[in-house]
Amino acid sequence: MPLTANRELGRYVDQEVRLLPVKAGVRIYKGAFLGLSAGFVRPLAAGDAFAGVAYEEADNTGGADGAAMVRVFTLGDFDHALASATRANNGNQLFASDDGTLTTSSAGNSMIGRQMDVSGTGRVVVRIRTVFAG
Repeated sequence: MPLTANRELGRYVDQEVRLLPVKAGVRIYKGAFLGLSAGFVRPLAAGDAFAGVAYEEADNTGGADGAAMVRVFTLGDFDHALASATRANNGNQLFASDDGTLTTSSAGNSMIGRQMDVSGTGRVVVRIRTVFAG
C-alpha cells in the first residue's frame, strides 16, 4: 500500500555482522564458511548458498532449527589458505567445497567471493560475497 504519511524504519547501522539462526543438529566453528539450508545456517556443504564466515562458535547439536544463534560476517576481506594461490587469479571468483576449503573450481561448489590478492605462499585475500550482500 502506498504511503500517505511519514514513517520511521529501523535501520541496521552495522552491515558487517548479522545474527543468524543455526540449523538443527550442527556445530559451527569460529571461522567456518557457512551455507544456508531451509533458511538456517550450517557449516557450508558444497552447493549451498553462501551465508558468510562464522564470527564465533555455535553448538546446536542438541537443538531444533533456530534454537541457537550465531554471529556471522557477511562482508569483508579474509586471509585464507589456497594451495594454487597466484596473482594471475586476482579478481577471479573463489569457491568453497566445505566449511574450511577454498578452491578455484566452480564444479559443484559454492561461490563465496573474489580473490583480491595473494597474501603469502599458498594464501589469498578473499572478499566475500554472501546472499545477504545483494
